[in-house]
Amino acid sequence: MRVPLSWLHDYLDFDLSPERLAEVFSLYSQEVDGVERFGVASGEVVVGEVREFGPHPNADKLSVAKVDLGGQVVQIVAGAPNPYPGARVPVVLPGSTLSDGRKLRKAKLRGLESYGMMMSERELGISDEHEGILLLDDSYEVGRPVEEYFPTGEVVLELDITPNRPDLWGMVGVARELAAILRTGFRVPEPVFGAGGRSTGEYGLRVEAGELCPRYDLRRVSGLDPGGESPVVLRRRLFAAGMRPVGPVVDATNYAMLETGQPIHAFDTEKVRGGIVVRRAREGEEIQLLDGSARTLDAGMLVIADEERALALAGVMGAGEAEVSPETTDVLVEIATFEGRNVLETSARLGLRTDASGRFERGLDPEAVGYAGDRVTQLLAENCGGSPAGDTLSHYPEPAEPSVVSLRLERAELLLGMPVEDGEAADRLKSLGCKVRREDGRLRVTVPTFRGDLTREPDLVEEVGRLIGLDRVPEELPASALPGGLTEPQTRVRLLRRLLADLGLSEAIIYPFGPDRWERDLGLRDGGGAPNDPVQVRNPLSAEGRNLRRTLLPGLLDAAARNRSYGVRGGALFEVGRVFDPAPPPEDRREPALRFRMTGEYDTGGEAPGSSLLGVEEWGRVGGLLAGTVRPAGWNVPEHRAGFFEVKGLVERLVPGAAFRPPEVPRPFLNPGRSAAVLVDGAEAGWVGEVHPEAAERFGLGGWPVAAFELDLAGCRPDPVAGFRPLSNVPAVNMDLAVVVGSGVRAGELLAEVHALEAPLLAGARVFDVYEGAQVPEGKKSVALSFTFRGEETLTDEQVKDELDRISERLSAAFGAEVRRS
Repeated sequence: MRVPLSWLHDYLDFDLSPERLAEVFSLYSQEVDGVERFGVASGEVVVGEVREFGPHPNADKLSVAKVDLGGQVVQIVAGAPNPYPGARVPVVLPGSTLSDGRKLRKAKLRGLESYGMMMSERELGISDEHEGILLLDDSYEVGRPVEEYFPTGEVVLELDITPNRPDLWGMVGVARELAAILRTGFRVPEPVFGAGGRSTGEYGLRVEAGELCPRYDLRRVSGLDPGGESPVVLRRRLFAAGMRPVGPVVDATNYAMLETGQPIHAFDTEKVRGGIVVRRAREGEEIQLLDGSARTLDAGMLVIADEERALALAGVMGAGEAEVSPETTDVLVEIATFEGRNVLETSARLGLRTDASGRFERGLDPEAVGYAGDRVTQLLAENCGGSPAGDTLSHYPEPAEPSVVSLRLERAELLLGMPVEDGEAADRLKSLGCKVRREDGRLRVTVPTFRGDLTREPDLVEEVGRLIGLDRVPEELPASALPGGLTEPQTRVRLLRRLLADLGLSEAIIYPFGPDRWERDLGLRDGGGAPNDPVQVRNPLSAEGRNLRRTLLPGLLDAAARNRSYGVRGGALFEVGRVFDPAPPPEDRREPALRFRMTGEYDTGGEAPGSSLLGVEEWGRVGGLLAGTVRPAGWNVPEHRAGFFEVKGLVERLVPGAAFRPPEVPRPFLNPGRSAAVLVDGAEAGWVGEVHPEAAERFGLGGWPVAAFELDLAGCRPDPVAGFRPLSNVPAVNMDLAVVVGSGVRAGELLAEVHALEAPLLAGARVFDVYEGAQVPEGKKSVALSFTFRGEETLTDEQVKDELDRISERLSAAFGAEVRRS
């Protein structure tokens, strides 16, 4: 919301510099994104009258004017050709400073002296027009300061309005808010106009979709003067607020919207056939909007129509069928409120955002319609010579009622952490437009309809606290423990992040939206490893973000490739995020320990994009990627080359006791011989492996070893406490054992069986060789294991031999293993 300060002064008096005002507003209300200046920052601009005007003798594109400044005739060199003898123009005098910092001085241009400068509309901050000098009418007295007629300089605050405060989308709302902060009064223009125009009742009003239109008012203004332009002051304010002056009728509706926050639309009465109908669009109905685009509508959208065709897309944009033109002399003015969610969905489906839709989608106050209608009617009467009708057609079956919320001062003190006086709390709430009465030791607050965000006691506490000043909260620790804390899933995620960072990985923050190439480059488009097409967003922010990701891997690969392009030799990245799948039928849904689900409208791809409306399931995942040569910090730390066993080691830290097996369904982006499924309690919880060289090449990582993992958050069980085992002063005994087993027996299964033996003297076991060849029978393989034994005392040969025999017998019973003697 752009707030011109000269306009704001119409509603309240304040004496603060723009910078201080921005600071105050940011501290007590809304964030101020910036302060913008344009026009003349300092100096004097006077009304001049052109006495002579002709070409420059030494320049083809310049002209020379003799201008009377009220008793002083000066020479001014100009680049614009439109002034003429007798024309009145604004002239900025030497010594003045423009908003861009330029200081105007007497100058010589191509040999002729120039005193001051005649100003264009853009230089005065009236519009973008810069082709000619602004020509003033005869009401401007020669020699008088232009400031007596309108400001020649402007300062604009750019407010970042939060979605819960639609009341601040108008100058009146901003003035009310600032008055509450400064503890002063404010004033609102009282609309005054005569009624004598043609009756609105000559046209009917029928609301067929009342659930989408709580209120609809229609008023006719006839006898408008065709052509012309709005007053300079009005055009200047529109431009400063970020809108382009168009013409008197449209300027009046836009001005009233900026003032009240209520969007307004005008129809050319002569183009309306029969009357106004508020209805749902017909399926496949087409409409030509004011921006020139043709849109196809569906039954979920609301239109304003006459008896034959649609005239506007409700709450979004008008159509060309009843557009106001310079020849328009009779208008029907629409002032209405529409259901915010419907406007938001319509705007999103069509990819069409307007000033009106941005206001309607936040939920506007139906009670503001009456004042906004009167205000725009006054402007049309004053600036366009219109004659308002004496009657208004209105659909308002259920008037909005103010809500009543109780406020306990002891509760306010508890939430704010500072004492709150009864009278001060009441005064602050009254300054916001609330009515307050004391009842049973508490404040009973009647909240005005324009503050729909104040529904609970904490809402009132927040308002009181921010207006008193949160800087007044004492810096004291609470006397008692506060409620709350992290949930188990939140604790798990925090531990995961800390552990991965401690292991030398850097966290990546990646958008969950991705391009089509992600699926293609991973080999998922043909259904390999993922039987469904990805969920697609109906209204993506860009073509590169139309798919919701099914895996964290492509984002990490892109990040690694981007780092490589900047000269990084390798890297280790991780991300904790979410992946998305279309929700399967209820009978097929899985129920992990940690699941995030939501439902919404998404395209599911396939033959008819957008034809299905499915629920979407979100799954919490953690993913990691090692690429190239990873070198931890420190000059004496060895480098690590990305590979399967490196990422497998990371997984074992995240999921102690995890098991690994070849994947039942190979993933096309992983190397088949160097990948595995990760099992937790016998259920698959993720995958780990080296990325296939072809997939790495497609992501710009060709020639680098790349390995990755991805796990369900539900399956991750990081140890919250670092463990320590005291060092032993008893020597260990290392023994090797080679057994011959079937070629289908996995080495990991042998180790698992050994650990299940619960041998008290066994301190460690590992596989150090697997052999298949001429020296073992066909269909068999030799697996060599190394064992470390240690006891409380030095072990004897007999004790070690007994342990080896127990292990051999256990493997023989479980797998038919035979000890290999040679």
